[in-house]
Amino acid sequence: MASQVRPHLPKPLLVSPNYPRFLPLEPLPLPTFEMSAEVDDTIVRPSKRIRESHSVNNVRALQCQVCHRTYDRIDHLNRHLDSHRNERSFRCKECPAAFNRRDLLLRHRTTHAKNAAEGQVCTNRSVERATKACNSCVISKVKCDNCRPCQRCLKRNLECTTRMHDAQDGSVTAPSPRVEQVLEHPTTQGGTQTDPIYPVNTFMDVSPAHQGISDIYQNALHQPHAFPNFFEQIMVDHGDFLAMDYLQPPPDLTTWLPEADWFTEVDLFGADFVPAIDDTFNAPRLDSCADATPPAGTITDEARGTNSGDAVKRRHAVFRRSPWFWVPEHNQNAFSDHEGITLDERNVDLASSPHQPHSSSIVIPGRLSQQGRDRIYHLVLKTAHSQVSISSFPSADCLDKLIKVGIAKRTEADAWIHPYTFDAEASRPEFLTALVVAGCICFGIPSVNKTGLVLQEIVRVALRELAEHDNSTTRELQYLQAMMLWLDIGAFCGFRRKMEIAESSLQVLVTALRRAGRFDNVRYPDTLPQMHNEGEELDRRWRSWVELESYKRLVYHLFEHDIYMTVINHRQPLISCAELTLPLPASEILWLAPSAVIWKARILNNSSPTERPSMRTILQNEGLICCLHANFDLQIARSAQIHGLASQVWDQCQQTILLQDSSDPSSQLWSRSRQQKLYDSLRHTNLTLNDSSALTCAFHQFLQMFLHADLDAITRFAGKCGEEAAHRAYIALQPWSKSKEARIAIAHAGQVLHAARAIPPYQNRGQDSFIIYHSIMVLWTYSMMINDHARKTGSNTPVRAAHATMQDQSTLVFLDDDRSTNQSAVDAFIMMNTGTPCLRILLKTSVQQREDGAASNEICNMKHPWQVMKAGVTLLEGTHPDVDRETGPPLLRALCGLMEELGGLRSI
Repeated sequence: MASQVRPHLPKPLLVSPNYPRFLPLEPLPLPTFEMSAEVDDTIVRPSKRIRESHSVNNVRALQCQVCHRTYDRIDHLNRHLDSHRNERSFRCKECPAAFNRRDLLLRHRTTHAKNAAEGQVCTNRSVERATKACNSCVISKVKCDNCRPCQRCLKRNLECTTRMHDAQDGSVTAPSPRVEQVLEHPTTQGGTQTDPIYPVNTFMDVSPAHQGISDIYQNALHQPHAFPNFFEQIMVDHGDFLAMDYLQPPPDLTTWLPEADWFTEVDLFGADFVPAIDDTFNAPRLDSCADATPPAGTITDEARGTNSGDAVKRRHAVFRRSPWFWVPEHNQNAFSDHEGITLDERNVDLASSPHQPHSSSIVIPGRLSQQGRDRIYHLVLKTAHSQVSISSFPSADCLDKLIKVGIAKRTEADAWIHPYTFDAEASRPEFLTALVVAGCICFGIPSVNKTGLVLQEIVRVALRELAEHDNSTTRELQYLQAMMLWLDIGAFCGFRRKMEIAESSLQVLVTALRRAGRFDNVRYPDTLPQMHNEGEELDRRWRSWVELESYKRLVYHLFEHDIYMTVINHRQPLISCAELTLPLPASEILWLAPSAVIWKARILNNSSPTERPSMRTILQNEGLICCLHANFDLQIARSAQIHGLASQVWDQCQQTILLQDSSDPSSQLWSRSRQQKLYDSLRHTNLTLNDSSALTCAFHQFLQMFLHADLDAITRFAGKCGEEAAHRAYIALQPWSKSKEARIAIAHAGQVLHAARAIPPYQNRGQDSFIIYHSIMVLWTYSMMINDHARKTGSNTPVRAAHATMQDQSTLVFLDDDRSTNQSAVDAFIMMNTGTPCLRILLKTSVQQREDGAASNEICNMKHPWQVMKAGVTLLEGTHPDVDRETGPPLLRALCGLMEELGGLRSI
């Protein structure tokens, strides 16, 4: 066995704070090495710095007697000796920051001057890590603060002392901090230090092998992606947890969601209002490929920004007042931020949409007349009163094209507005304005989208006034459709005020349809045509059938909207899946029949179904959907089944919370059996991207994840309800993170990302964005937990981490790949926790690169939480390939900003 090779270096000199500023150079013995012939000479070769320091050709005049570094100039040595003292005598007058060097202080003060010039508030340094932790906090490895005594010692009645300060205050000469730490802890026979904080003695052992381990360890200690202060404080044992109100709160979505001050100086119908609207109907159709995987975007420095002290204060204020909700202000109303807006149509034709805003396969007959345009203009004037100044208004042609875009867009999913019976002249102005709003938000032009949001406020207020003036309108189809339009837009627009108002107004539409009996089968008589029906009789039957089908599709769309709001906002659903006994909607080929004659021919070509299934029946009999009659819309039926199961999944999760501390074993057994039954039902509901929409497939995987993860606890862990609630959630999530349920949850979360990549470009703007966000939060929480466990057990130390990396390199389990390619590896990970779970980070590319399949990707290791958040950010940004984040949808911008804050990507 070869003897251990160690260099013989002179013992460091203990130097008093009053040691001379510089000392003359003394001859130093060169390091000697004892080595066996079996040892490679590269192992014992001194480092480059040592060779240069002891070289005869590089003799310098001045030397530090602590670390033996030499200098040519006295001022460089003096500055170096100040770093050993660590007195931090140069203090900033504007904040508690202190430095050992004057030049660092001057550089720091320039940031204050820059912030003052830009009107920013300096960062609150009191919430950051202490300059030097007290001895008690160092031993317990918890966060300390700058107060003496610190809050933790004060609470636990401990003596709060700091070794360096205590020694300096006494009469005994104190050594420099680093030297004192080296000598304070005992060493082994081989000279290896046992200090838990500095496990590698960088002063006494400078062999290259040990120096390499030291560098790795020091990099791990100071890596830029360590836990943020908030999570460092809550991810401690229960006895060491200390809730302090002044600590920096976690990032919150409300920090990134604007309220209503987004208008600045943009004209409502200004230079780029109407997107070359003549060209939009002639643009080529952008087909979506089921197996396409759109690349995710990279994060630019401009998009990251800096977290100013003013933003921290705003987050802290919102954090103390239930941060997930909008806080109304005095004298704020629907038009308080829209004063002085001019509507100039002279530049209407200059704008163009960067993406396809409509379906080119739908040709809507008719056009909006000048009288119809005047009715919309009159509604805007009457509703806004004098609160909005309007100097011009778009022409009838402009509004007509926006209306048709709004109708055509509804046909791409569940198609709940019939395009071929639409008559602009017979429609209410509230409904026409709502369709204009729907058309505006389909374009990627910011001013057009903002115009739509202003008109959305007009529609909301106008519908309320219409219902007050004539109560019978609440039963009319156009009134209900107009309300559904503005609820769809407002609920996911990305502005806090509009989102909360839309959520609270959903009950009005639910109540109106329920009271009208539109949830029940009895309100839908059979109106199929007969062989002898011709002319006006046939047209009357067709229009009556279209009206009933419109109610059906509206109810099912409303139910799905309610379920999305339930799982996204974590609130009770307003509609029960058991009360929906109305028949399933007719097939799309019947629904989109352009005339009564074609409708009659298509119906008579197929045999009539003997039964009319509903949501209740397909939930009672899961096999019914496999033999559904061709006259029913299979895609809506599958979506209804998934959302019906989602309602039951929500109920099951609430029952699990109630029974988690129950001592009744039968209740626990029932809960587990019910969970397994729902999971089996979801797994047997085979949805693929070939026969279902990407959003439905993503939601299907999301529900299976939701069934095995407590999203409420995860959002609390992220800081939704404060530090104490976050710590309690951390304690509750610890056993979950080591269980099979957690691995099932993250496996399905990865499949959510896989399905989300198949969503066509520029269409990821609403509930699908929230689904991606919550899935990323589950993956991030699991990553935080396993990272915390590795940190506490020491499995992330350099030696163990390198050993684990070598073991797991050949067993990477990509959770977001097509499951048919790695099913066995995913099953092994779920059942036996073998392999390293990973994700793919698809880099952002243009539309052309996306179509050519030229998407490059990186590997995201689940052991690094910041990489998980980067995967989510790049996925959301990749849904708008040619759009900058600042000009993209506000909701995407808010979610990306929040994930960057939580993942610590701003320190990259």
